[in-house]
Formats: sequence, structure tokens, C-alpha cells
Amino acid sequence: MKKHLFLFAMALLMSASVVAQGFISPDKQWNVFISSYTGCNTEIFKIQGDSIVEGTTYSKIWVSYDSLVSLQFMGLLREAGNVVYYMQPNLTEGVLYDFNLQVGETAMVRNYFCYELDIPVTVVSIDTVDYFGVERRQWLLQNEEFCDTWVEGIGSLSGSLYTMFSACIVCPVWELLCYHENDLLLYRMPYATTCYQTSVGIDEPASGTHIFVAPNPVKRGDNFTLKTSGFIGAINIFNSSGKLVRSFLNTNEPTITISTEELAPGIYFITTTTSDNSRSEMKLVVE
Repeated sequence: MKKHLFLFAMALLMSASVVAQGFISPDKQWNVFISSYTGCNTEIFKIQGDSIVEGTTYSKIWVSYDSLVSLQFMGLLREAGNVVYYMQPNLTEGVLYDFNLQVGETAMVRNYFCYELDIPVTVVSIDTVDYFGVERRQWLLQNEEFCDTWVEGIGSLSGSLYTMFSACIVCPVWELLCYHENDLLLYRMPYATTCYQTSVGIDEPASGTHIFVAPNPVKRGDNFTLKTSGFIGAINIFNSSGKLVRSFLNTNEPTITISTEELAPGIYFITTTTSDNSRSEMKLVVE
């Protein structure tokens, strides 16, 4: 009997420690499902490493489109007093989450797609939800046109950096697919059966194949470079509406330089096929 009580008490303490954790931790992983006219894919977010900006310490957040084979830098995060601040590369800091908000209160928040535009959000309700045996507070927020849901310790159900993304981009659509801490699954999107989803025919890169895009974001008129450890056989660039805007075939080079002269500022998705027939999808921001 004492043994069962001890185990029960330990389980409660473990649950409490998970809930008590802040948003920023290298133990966390967010898998975000992205769907568009061109198909679907999964973005994986991780926090790794630190950076100091004007005397303030930030944590670095990264995204992978190939199950962590390669990582792309997405910006800096810091947390103070239950408020999470986000700074995109080369931009200023803004509030990503304010977990102090009460019902009826309004805040200005920022997401990856709105750059330095702050979006007003108002708390409609706060309740408690249970995900995989852990109780967490949940905020329902809205503004005049859009709504979002925040979960304590997890963030937006649109994705870790994508709260209120619809205020600045219509398509594709991002949804939090899975959330892990210390490799323990603590959230999964309703009706999902896997934490990695991708379109038929688009496979993860073979082991040893790494593809990088730099710089990203890139200023319109400048060039960006695709680099791979193999040879790139085909490149397709789609805009945020899913329209094919550029295409290159059979380059047979490990490094490709592409001009943005013909690309309007916005979000683009680049699909590549390498010499070993593996395919990958990356996101490019043209400023």
C-alpha cells in the first residue's frame, strides 16, 4: 500500500514539474503540420544554444523540415515573468506570449509571419485541459477577424512561433501536430496518428544528405544559395498560394545561387530533389 502511495505521489510531482516549466527549454520539441495547395509537410522546432544581444541572453530556436537532419535558424527567445519575447533575425523584439493575461484583457503579440507588426489579441476565456494526464491552463483569444488557442507550457495550437499567423498570411495553414518534453509525447493533434506527416512521394532526405538555404530571410534583389552534400537534380519554388513561380532542372551541382529579382516580398516554399532521389521542402522569406 505504501509503495502505491509513493508511486502516486511521485506521479503527481512529475506532472506538477512539467506544468511548472516555462516555455523555453531545450528539452521541448514542437512538430507543426503545414498544409497547402502543393501538399503537406511537418516542421520540427527545437531550442538549442544561446546568444547575447546588447547584454541580454536569448535562447536560439530552430526549425527542421527533415526530422532534424538539418536545422534552420528562426530567431531568438527569452522569457521573463511568464512573458515570452521573440526576436527574428535582423528585427526587433516583440511579445510572442503573455501567460499572465486574464479574461477580457488585451495584449499586442508578434509572430513569425508578421515581422514587426504587433497583432492585438483579447482573452475570451480561460479553462483547464488535460493532455496525456497533465492538466494545463488554456487561453482562447481573438481579435476582430481571427482566433487562437494558447496552452500553458506549450504555446499556440497553431505552432510555437505562429500565434495569430492568419493576420498576415492566408495560406498555407499551420497546426500544432505534436509536442514532446524529454522525448515524452504530451500533446497530439486530435485524430492524428503520427507526429510526422508529409505528402505522398515526398520522403525525408536519405541519411547523410543535408540541404541548407542562406541567407534566410533574404532581401529582394539579393541572391540566396542552396547547398547540399549531394547533387541537386531539380528545384521548384512555390509562393504562399501554392503557385509555381520558378523551376530549375538537372543542375548537377552541390551549390546553386538563385536571384530574387523576380520574387516579390513574401513567403516561398522550395522543394528540391537530389541525385539519390530524396526530396525536401524548405521555407524561404524574401523581404
